[in-house]
Amino acid sequence: MDEFEHRLKLDAQAIRAGISPELRSRIDASLRATEQIRPVQESPAPGMNLWWASSLSGLAAAVIVIVLINWNGPSTVPAPLEQVADRTVPVAVDELQGLYAPWLIIETADFASPLEEELARLQADIERARENVKEDIDFTF
Repeated sequence: MDEFEHRLKLDAQAIRAGISPELRSRIDASLRATEQIRPVQESPAPGMNLWWASSLSGLAAAVIVIVLINWNGPSTVPAPLEQVADRTVPVAVDELQGLYAPWLIIETADFASPLEEELARLQADIERARENVKEDIDFTF
């Protein structure tokens, strides 16, 4: 390996790595032909105006909706929460609809029956799993 390394070093020393005068003149001409790099002038972000316009239009739309709801809303003032909370009978849906939003259609949701069906399915699955485990244990032992 030492002989190979010695030959590589000799070959490297024999290589002439100089730049010819012709190449030097071409490089100098290219450098003179280029323009000097100037710093870019900072301009305001183009999206900033769009951001302001969308923010203001969103705010205007929210104000218009609030004004329309208050203008078209019921003329009677709903009962304070303390009076509603003291009732033992639940407030009727029709009463709430008339007080707060007469143009909305309010329906009660039935969450009990799907949960009862899911509980029955879960109990059946647990019973089947218990029977399968019991059969496996009986078969094994």
